[in-house]
Amino acid sequence: MSCIRRTGRRAAFIAGAFCLSATVFALEPDEIALVVNAQVPASRTLAESYARQRHIPDGRIIEINRDPGDVNSPAEEMPFNEYQPQVAKPVREFLEKNLLRKKVKCLVTFWGVPLRIGRRVLTDAEKDELKKIENELKATVGDPLKPDRGTIIAEVGALEAMATSLVPDFRPPVGDDLGTLSRRVDLDATVVVEALNANRDPRLRNDKFPRMIALVEHLVGSKRVRQMMIQPKVARLAPRPVNKADADAAAQELMKFQAEIEPADPFDPTLADRERAREISFKHMGRLGYAYVLNNQVQAFATEQTESALDSELSLLWWKGYARSKWVQNPLHYKFQAMMRKRQMAPTMPLLMVMRLDAPSVQIVSDLIATSIKVEAAGLQGQVALDARGRAVIPPEQWDEFGPNSDHYAVYDQSIRNLANLLRQKTRLDLTFDDKDSLIPENSLKDIAVYCGWYSLQHYVKPGTFAPGAVGFHIASSELVSLHNPNEKGWVRGLMNDGVVAALGPVAEPYLESFPFADEFVPLLMTGKLTLAEVYWRTTPMTSWMLTCVGDPLYTPFKTNSPLRVADLPAPLQGALLGNVEAPAATQATNQ
Repeated sequence: MSCIRRTGRRAAFIAGAFCLSATVFALEPDEIALVVNAQVPASRTLAESYARQRHIPDGRIIEINRDPGDVNSPAEEMPFNEYQPQVAKPVREFLEKNLLRKKVKCLVTFWGVPLRIGRRVLTDAEKDELKKIENELKATVGDPLKPDRGTIIAEVGALEAMATSLVPDFRPPVGDDLGTLSRRVDLDATVVVEALNANRDPRLRNDKFPRMIALVEHLVGSKRVRQMMIQPKVARLAPRPVNKADADAAAQELMKFQAEIEPADPFDPTLADRERAREISFKHMGRLGYAYVLNNQVQAFATEQTESALDSELSLLWWKGYARSKWVQNPLHYKFQAMMRKRQMAPTMPLLMVMRLDAPSVQIVSDLIATSIKVEAAGLQGQVALDARGRAVIPPEQWDEFGPNSDHYAVYDQSIRNLANLLRQKTRLDLTFDDKDSLIPENSLKDIAVYCGWYSLQHYVKPGTFAPGAVGFHIASSELVSLHNPNEKGWVRGLMNDGVVAALGPVAEPYLESFPFADEFVPLLMTGKLTLAEVYWRTTPMTSWMLTCVGDPLYTPFKTNSPLRVADLPAPLQGALLGNVEAPAATQATNQ
């Protein structure tokens, strides 16, 4: 399947002001913890060696216990349902027990820790429960074509009929999803209250107001109605006003019920947790509150596109109750961060950077650690090799990234072309830029320090020899299905076998828009201001998804000989060099 398949999806955001310093704060060794497989001796040995060489503080090695199958070639995939208890839970518990939750910003997974999480497969019991919940949700919301009495759609319709009888030119929003239904209730109630306040007929008030309150109470619950009743315009219409103490008590009761529906383990709810949440919301939160709980439970059972890179999933270690299907927009991405600063919105849930020290062999892992440290001290030297495909040039005024009308191939080609132009204008680097559809001819180049190209699916073609400490990635689907399998033909294994110490790739079909842009990733790396981990996580667009970055998270190859100044970067990209922050949460992407 082509990695340019159009998804038609967008991520929505939730967050809640923060101010960022213009100073760059690079990732430090004491902000890192290491994740190893206790059943693979080489896993801990490599982590201990890395910790010594990079001065990671003592007590930062986190063990998971997972049968590797073969310690010499550990299994690279784990079942979906085993990820939380066998990986996420022990990592969380270690960080919390050792008071590292706020300190650690980056996790490093090592040889022996699975690379990929398989697609979710529901048990028969889960299938039965899901069917029950889906039927209950359908019965609660109702059919817009046959709005049976007592359903949400019927009662919203009755509320809107009342609003339009009072304000004939009122036009409510159109839509039957839960979000739109909730907005319709709020707007309908507001219109009715405003109209009754403007009307002096006591008989009309005495007829309409109690009926409106009864409908709203069915929809949002008595606790929310008691809070609503202290609003001045509502209180003027009420035959028996509610005092503030009553409203405050209702708010406290509602908070108590909301706390009670939280599962005992918010990261891994049980059947009993789900049943309790349904029971409490049915009794106390109105039909809309009940429907939201049902809908969230349906989403939690999703199986579509639930496979993912373990490292990408692990970045959401502290996120509670998110659906693990499809993808989440990366809140550490520099464009997301810029949007949050512009809107003066504050962080909610933190996201961890996750990197991997893994390779085709234990020796290669050991070598890449040593090489990264050595090259970092001297500075990465060599040429830049960029392999575009000759797609049409996109003028700046037509640049639409991955908009619905864009040519995705041309968009990524333009990214590589932009990078080549930047390096020609701002650096003296030796540059090979191939803008033909065919690949750079095999073994035609020497001393490649940085490589970026595409598109040869699952068929690695060595462009030439790589300089020590080289960084490279190839844009194509499923290029990181395996690092250990000797028959694997993907580009990540091929590049690392040939000496590249930092690479990235997808463990399955990723979609083109999930890759970092070449003209963002490479320029940030070349400033020497950010570590490899920070460059990757500030430019990769998605998480809980398919991509993994392999390499030393602290590797800063251009620290001592940066070919690009911060001022050389396009203005928006300079924003990626602001200080680290805990990023706000993003909701699960949904089909639109």
